[in-house]
Formats: sequence, structure tokens, C-alpha cells
Amino acid sequence: MANEIAIALPFSIDPYGKVASTQSQSKIWADRVLSIIGTTVRERVMNPSIGTIIPYAMFESTDTATAEVQQEVESAFRQQLPALNLDNVVVTLDSYTDTIKIQITYDLPNNLKVTTNLGIINISGTKPSYEEIS
Repeated sequence: MANEIAIALPFSIDPYGKVASTQSQSKIWADRVLSIIGTTVRERVMNPSIGTIIPYAMFESTDTATAEVQQEVESAFRQQLPALNLDNVVVTLDSYTDTIKIQITYDLPNNLKVTTNLGIINISGTKPSYEEIS
């Protein structure tokens, strides 16, 4: 896995006209985590079991939603990302922006600790149901 090359996300073309790629293990795994967490179960026709039911938590009360999001992230790591060791999941609600923020800390297969931040936008908003928070 040390020489792994993957398409860099978001998809782009590099200055040489080729599909942009990366060899950074932290970038490759962060993209995989975002892909799993940002996909709703049954969204992928050819692999309907991939993803989470996090978007449905947006219809719950604040306490229930944050608990469901944390449980879904933990379940996704256990079932769909077994190569990673989940260290910590912090779920907070920003009531001003109606955003649930998720901070996920995990160990890569090469034992490098990585933190990925993700925001789930309130379903009543005009943005997509999830977006990366920088």
C-alpha cells in the first residue's frame, strides 16, 4: 500500500492534461472516509450497502441527531473501513448555521494519525446534504 496512487478528489485535470492523482496516504484515506460518510445507503446502484443513513438524522431532534450521526460514523468505520482504526468522533451542532460538524480522528494502516472534518448541512438549506468543512 506504500506505493498506492489514487485519483485526487475533487476530480480535476493537472497542468499536463492528465487526471490529477495523489500518493499521499492521508489524502487517499481522507477521500475514502468522505466518500463513505457522504454517501447515503442505497444511493449507489451497483453497491447499495455502501454509505450511511446520516442524512435521515437531519429530521430528528438535536440530541437524537448528534447521537445517530456518531453511531453511523462508528458503524461505517467498523463495517466499511476496517483497515482504519477509529480513535475519536466528536459531533457538535452549530445552531447558528444549522450545521452538524463531525471531527473524526483515526489511524491509517501505516499508524499515521489523521483528523478529518465534515459538516452536514440542515436538510432545509439550499446546499447539498453534506460538504467538507475546512
